Amino acid sequence: MSLTQALNSAISGLNTAQSRIAITSSNIANVNTPGYSKKIAGQETLTLGGQGAGVQVADVYRNVNEGLVRELRGELGKAGREEVRFEFFQRIQTLFGTPQSTAAISQRISDLADSFEQLGNTPEQNSPRVEAIESALQVMESFGNLSDQIQDMRDDIDDTISDEVDTANTLLSEISELNTDIVRLNNLGQPTTEVQDQRDQKINALSKIIDLTTFTRSDGAVVLFTANGANTLLDRTPSKLEFQETSGFEPGTGGSGITLNGTDITDTLRTGSLKGLFEMRDTELPRLNDQIVELAGELRDAINEEHNKGTAFPPPTNLSGTRMVAANDPLTATGTFRIAALDENGELTASDSWSDITLPTTPATVQGMVNAINASDAGTYLTASLVDGRMVVEGIDGSRISINEMTSAITTSDGRTQGMSQYFGLNDFVATVRRSDTLTSSARDSATETIGATASSFVISSGSGVLTTPGITVNYTATDSLTDVRDSIRTALQGAGMTAADAAETAYLVEDGDRFRLVISYTSNMTITDSGTMANKIGMTEDMPTLAGDMDVAANIKNDPARIVRGQMNADVYETTTPVINTTTAIPDLGPLVPPPINYTLTVNGAFTSVNIDYDSNTSLEDIANAINNSATLTDNNITAEIVFDSNLGGYQLRVTDADGDPFFFQDSGAGVGDSLTEVLGLGIQYGVHEGDNSAALALSNTFERTDINFEAAGGLSAERTSLTDFAAGLIATTATKASVAESSYEFQSSLVSDLSNRIQNEAGVNLDEEMSDLIIFQRAYSASARVISTVDELFDALLNAV
Repeated sequence: MSLTQALNSAISGLNTAQSRIAITSSNIANVNTPGYSKKIAGQETLTLGGQGAGVQVADVYRNVNEGLVRELRGELGKAGREEVRFEFFQRIQTLFGTPQSTAAISQRISDLADSFEQLGNTPEQNSPRVEAIESALQVMESFGNLSDQIQDMRDDIDDTISDEVDTANTLLSEISELNTDIVRLNNLGQPTTEVQDQRDQKINALSKIIDLTTFTRSDGAVVLFTANGANTLLDRTPSKLEFQETSGFEPGTGGSGITLNGTDITDTLRTGSLKGLFEMRDTELPRLNDQIVELAGELRDAINEEHNKGTAFPPPTNLSGTRMVAANDPLTATGTFRIAALDENGELTASDSWSDITLPTTPATVQGMVNAINASDAGTYLTASLVDGRMVVEGIDGSRISINEMTSAITTSDGRTQGMSQYFGLNDFVATVRRSDTLTSSARDSATETIGATASSFVISSGSGVLTTPGITVNYTATDSLTDVRDSIRTALQGAGMTAADAAETAYLVEDGDRFRLVISYTSNMTITDSGTMANKIGMTEDMPTLAGDMDVAANIKNDPARIVRGQMNADVYETTTPVINTTTAIPDLGPLVPPPINYTLTVNGAFTSVNIDYDSNTSLEDIANAINNSATLTDNNITAEIVFDSNLGGYQLRVTDADGDPFFFQDSGAGVGDSLTEVLGLGIQYGVHEGDNSAALALSNTFERTDINFEAAGGLSAERTSLTDFAAGLIATTATKASVAESSYEFQSSLVSDLSNRIQNEAGVNLDEEMSDLIIFQRAYSASARVISTVDELFDALLNAV
């Protein structure tokens, strides 16, 4: 080797050592830089003409474990999803409180129960009434706040989705630019490791937002796909994610999804913050609203059921309904209710100021009900009418109104039965506007999956238009989906004469988050009568998803706390008013006086099997009393008869009493002729309601002790029979459990991401000890090369001096 070759080799060694020292220096400087990977410069022999000519730096590369990086990105997506769920479940738990919190809905309901219990003990005092109203208002406020804040959270999530989409689009653009830089540097033969580090950081950030997979081309450019590989996020140029924010959420509504190049990819998301956001906005929060609505609806119905059975003291001068009705609305009704006009002391305005009205009326419509009330004996002292679409009953000449529902049962549009007063909402404590011109199904996860109802049919009827009774018949099969049911309704409507366009506007599907509801909207109130199980399976109801935010204490009760019910309109004590001198001989003037028939029948009705007592013109007062007392059915229900002497009447009278205070009533087949037992003896009630009667107030407090309230399956919770407070406590406990699970999942994923990051850092990161050791080696190599150069220089000088 010549001196020149030695000099060139030494210079190449000097340059190589210098380059490796520079790389080592960069590694040391970036030891704490996030995402920085250790750069390694390869070294190789330089040859010229087959002979060694020194050394040169080979490619500069990173020691990155691509398998671990892919695994990290997958776990980053899971962590992004769990972080979102953790954040919002914490907000939900704060909203609901703990079961021990005084602001929790379960505690508010418990406080309401306590106030009603106090009211039941002292219903005559004003303070317990006001306390009951205030407690109820707090419950209604809690329901309203829960409903509003759930929708506010959905709004917040929508905003966050928009921000995340913008961030994802920015990252895609930045990754695309880095791709371009890498391809350019590769073409120029320049190192790309620093740019690759930057690109990795961007891809990691993107993988936390949306799940993705990567593919690296031969030129160094990375192609990005959604995790299932079906959609391209980036290939040379970035695709654009688009999202349209929803302008305000309401219960029962859905929001828009994410599109990529015009294709909705929302359902393809598996992990990432976007997946968690959509789950919370479209699944968890709508389900939570369903649970709140179920609790609110059962609370309303349970309280109103008892409140409508009672009457205030003094009785009110008018009763105004909460249900929106029309005169021609058909009613499916059975049983009997009692209506009476009373004075301020609870006494009958007159001996005939009360009437028992048997259902169904003729015609069996709302107007038929109004007519029956006005045509009854009580109609002389009170009047019923429809005012602004609601039933109103008012006393005449200052008379006060009282109703006992007795055995009346009116079927609601969704198949439930309610007493006459509760159906019309004449004496509601919890006020909500009820109407059945729009019926909504419960939310279902799929509009196309089989519902699983037994093949049958249901009838939709109304009081006007193509649905006028008998209405339309909708047939369904065992394999029908929600979409099939909608289409069958439309077909039946068109068969009845409705246009296709109007049918489409009458029966349609709406999105509720990521679920679907069937809606039937018509110009008048409807009733569904199902011969099978379809209506029950899909949960058709007149209650809207907005129910929880629409409840309030009835305005007339807020304005006058005395309108809270105390007792019940008398239907448990009956007396005769015509005295009988001899209780063992035939009752004078008792018929049938002109047979046929050969006898009449006195029927005792109530919440038991009716008992018939036959009598004729030879029947005595003791015969009637004995027939009642010898009836096992009546005895089992604590209904007894006694004959008492009334000195004021100057004879004996019959008194029939239910010892439990439960309502019962008589029907006389001979009534109207003049010789029936009820007419001859004047058998009936002799008063309306007593001031000391607190039975209705106690029944209200007992509402909260009931453990047989039938809660339907809602929002992922199974159907169950339990109490109001227990269901509310269970709802809070379920929310707390979900929050705890979300926290655990987030902590686990965060720990996993941290572990993977550490493993990657341990392999690809900078180790100061190693770098310092390398620095010494490169420093010595540099010094040695410099020494060689110095030695060659001396040799050149010696050579020149020799010449």
